[in-house]
Amino acid sequence: MQLGVIGLGRMGRIVVDRVLAAGHDVVAFDLDESAVGAAADAGATPADSVADLTDRLPDEKRIWLMVPAGDAVDATLGELDPHLDGDDVVVDAGNSRFERSVERAEAVDAQFLDCGTSGGPAGAELGFSLMVGGPEPAYEAMTPIFDAVATGPDGHARMGPSGSGHYVKMIHNGVEYALMQAYGEGFELLSEGRYDLDMEAVARTWNNG
Repeated sequence: MQLGVIGLGRMGRIVVDRVLAAGHDVVAFDLDESAVGAAADAGATPADSVADLTDRLPDEKRIWLMVPAGDAVDATLGELDPHLDGDDVVVDAGNSRFERSVERAEAVDAQFLDCGTSGGPAGAELGFSLMVGGPEPAYEAMTPIFDAVATGPDGHARMGPSGSGHYVKMIHNGVEYALMQAYGEGFELLSEGRYDLDMEAVARTWNNG
């Protein structure tokens, strides 16, 4: 399978590496030419523009966007759209607002999937957790790529219609931040409590239980 990847920052580069490691082909583009060169050194086919990337992909294009949420997504889709049709699939794997994902799915000529991506830099080794929204046929078409990028077949799932992937990721972020706050408050209580505790030992023990 061949995948076009637009956006070769930390997360995008992990996607490239994992897809290549799974035996698929990658065409890669980024505004940063050095990032494109590094991806090419890893085995990807370099593209010098969005149009060039689409020209290098076969019919029924599969394209993964890993660009900052907001204007960058709209600008990239604007460049892509003239080169797309209903047989193509575009995945927005950034942290877009879910309402905008619904609007983009209605506007773009291709099948559009919104994909909440969790895992951070550890995803390079372990894979990501992928929460996907959009048409089921598009999700099924992308399953080999999701298998490669995620922790495995159980590391990704279709949440529902357009917008649902980014909606679930938004709630996931809220839960994660609440847990971080709870840990912070817990360590504050421990540090100000009646015992002189080794906080590093506490953290290490908690991290293994």
